[in-house]
Amino acid sequence: MRSEPLEIQEGLRWYTIRTKPKKEAAVADWLGALNVEVFLPWLRCRRRLGTRYQWALAPLFPGYLFCRLDLILSGKAARYSPGVQDFVKFGTRFDEMEEGILQGLRERCPEGVARVEPRLYRSGETVMIKEGPFAGLEALFERDMKGSERVAVLLELLGRRTKLVLSSDIIGRP
Repeated sequence: MRSEPLEIQEGLRWYTIRTKPKKEAAVADWLGALNVEVFLPWLRCRRRLGTRYQWALAPLFPGYLFCRLDLILSGKAARYSPGVQDFVKFGTRFDEMEEGILQGLRERCPEGVARVEPRLYRSGETVMIKEGPFAGLEALFERDMKGSERVAVLLELLGRRTKLVLSSDIIGRP
């Protein structure tokens, strides 16, 4: 069975790198030492240590980071850096991130830490679904999904409550 060669384009572009578990920061440091521009967004979250909770930083995208490099010049050095599994690829193409997407992420992550607005809903509160196939229906807010911008709501369907997981920006107060 023959495999097709990878499509590589020259020039500086943003790529996504998949790292080994819990190695995102080490890979970012290593690539930074190779003069590769790296973007590793963090999320401030509460972690339980024994009986206490404390604030900690965790990668916004666990196992992934973004780097800007020329694959022809620096691709091999980045790919074989300690802690790197591989570049994210789709078939024979490397996943190139658009500059606008990365700029939007950087704007939402001042100083590299994601700014997440606190949720204003309490468990059991009635919310309205604003978009999608259930637009206009009321549901009960159940909870925020850990580490993401999704929420769980309970929708009355066919005489019973059904749990839906939705993006937090498509619900609102009735």
